[in-house]
Formats: sequence, structure tokens, C-alpha cells
Amino acid sequence: MQLNKALKKDKSPSTPPAMVGCDERGMALLITIMTISLLTAVTIQYHKMTWHKYVVSDNFKRGIQLKAITESGINIALASLKNDLGQNKSDSLLDSWSLLDQENFEPLFPAGELQLKTVDMSGRLQINNIVGKKKSSSKKKGSDLSPHLRTLLQNILTSGEFPVETEMEAREIVDALVDWIDTDDKESDNGAETGYYQSLRNPYAARNGPILNIEELLLVRGITPELFFGSKETKGLKDLLTTYGDDGKININTTEPIILKGMNPLITDDLVQQFDEYRRDMANSNSFSDSGWYKNIGWPGDIQLNTELLTTESRYFQITATARFDTLSWTVVADAERNPDGTLSVLRRKVE
Repeated sequence: MQLNKALKKDKSPSTPPAMVGCDERGMALLITIMTISLLTAVTIQYHKMTWHKYVVSDNFKRGIQLKAITESGINIALASLKNDLGQNKSDSLLDSWSLLDQENFEPLFPAGELQLKTVDMSGRLQINNIVGKKKSSSKKKGSDLSPHLRTLLQNILTSGEFPVETEMEAREIVDALVDWIDTDDKESDNGAETGYYQSLRNPYAARNGPILNIEELLLVRGITPELFFGSKETKGLKDLLTTYGDDGKININTTEPIILKGMNPLITDDLVQQFDEYRRDMANSNSFSDSGWYKNIGWPGDIQLNTELLTTESRYFQITATARFDTLSWTVVADAERNPDGTLSVLRRKVE
């Protein structure tokens, strides 16, 4: 019996020493691979975190630089407007402030790019003046230009540059604007007062006062985003109207050709082009102090412009300063007023 047990013990399987070594090395290799994988994952995650923090901090630094560049651009434009007042009383497209978009500011900002543009807001139609102002009978200054401005606006809308198909549609837009601005709740023939706006899905009231921001036009019946913003090929009402100014006058030296064309239905596209080329020719710069200079370019004698609407001096300007660095950009738009004493005030500032 003991012999049988001994034989059975001898027949039991046993692990060779070589196999034991292989198992230990395999386990060590597996642990090593797992450790390396873990360290690799940790390293990659750490790299992502540090790179993200670097990008955020770098963008923050670039953002500060871009803001500083735009502020410098605004100050450059304001200084140009102030200097121009001392050089001449009239304002035209040949003045230094109007030519800032052609300047190279690279020497001033080697770590970024500045694009600067100044637009004369006094060359636009003063939208709040399409409604006549109540004047004291003892102190009347000038004539009421509101009827002329309403006619001008209607001519602009029906010029073919806007998605307005009929004169009636244009008249409805003009009357709706009048009702939005005037102080009463009496509807014009084709207008809209608070009663109409209260019937909308999201009701609101008519302003019944001067428009404060040009974007407010989008609340007026008939003024669509397409009409307001325009397109790549055509300008929108936001480029032709202004909320600034209270005399109703338009600077003939800087106004848009479409506004000029609206002043007289006899003005053709060829005449408008001739007009625009004349006022951009530096050789004619000395003639722009008189609003009647347009008669010097060989216009037909029967084409006259309403002199009550015209001026050659500007008071309100819009400055657009854009700073760029690589793929980052920052744009600030500032509306400025140039006072008669030569000082300048920033009326509105916004980031776009």
C-alpha cells in the first residue's frame, strides 16, 4: 500500500523550473506595460491641460493687445477730426479723417494690424427730422424740412436699390416711421401706431418720440432685416439714416450717391457717377466749401437741389477700429460729435 502511494506521488504533475521563470517574467512585463500606459495617459492629459491653459492665457494677452490697438485707433481718428477743423470749415471725402482707411499703421503696431475707418454721419438723412417740430410762434428759426425729408426717404426706398416694389409700400414705411416718432397716437393715412404693435404676437408700444438707436428701426412696421441691413451688393437703411442731428441738413460733400439721386428724380446714374468722381478729385478740393459746387460739373440747368437740405459742414462721425492678430480680431465702433469749439465727445461705443 505504501509502495502504491509512493508510485502515485511520483506520477503527479510538477511545474518545471523554466516555466516558473516564464510566468514571473510575463507578469513583470504586463505590469510594466500597464504602468507605461498609465503614465502615458497621465502625461497626455497633463499636456492637454497645460496646453489649454497656455492657449487661454495667450488669447487673453492677445485680447488685451487688440483692445489697446482699437483704443489707439479711436484716438487717432478723434485727433484727425480735431486737426481737420483747424484746417478748413468744410468737410469732404478728401479730408484726412476720411482717408484713414488708406493709411498703413504697421510701424505703430508691429504685434498686430489696425484697420481704421471714419464715416460722416452728417451725410446721412436725419430720420428723427421727418417729423416736424413744434415751434414757438414768436421764435421761428428756419423752415420745416420734414416734408422734404419724407419725400427724399420715399424716393430712396423706390430707387430700385431696396426690396420695395411699389410707391404705396414705400409710403406705408414712411408713414409708419412718422407714427413711430411723433408724440401722438393718431395714425397717419398709411401708418401704424401702438394699437398695431400691441396686436402682434410679442406686443410692444410705439416709441412716440425720437429714435435713440438706429437698430430701433427694426421694430417699425415694414422695415425688414433685408431692408435694414442690405446685402453685399447694396447698402441698407442703417448706412443711409442717422439718429444724430436736429437741423435736417445733409452734407453734399460726403452723402451717399443714392441719397443724392433721391433729391431730384432727374438725376441719372451717369450724373451721380460724374458727381462722385468730381468730389473725389483732389484738384477740386478748394470748391467744396460752397454747397452749390455741383453746378460746376456740367449738370443740366434744369437739375437743381434743394439748398435748404444741403450743407458742407459735418458734426457727427462714426469711427470703426478693427484690430487683428493671426485669427483673432476685435472691432469697436464709436459715434463721435465734433463740437463748434473744436472739442470732441464720444456719444456711443459698442463692440462688434
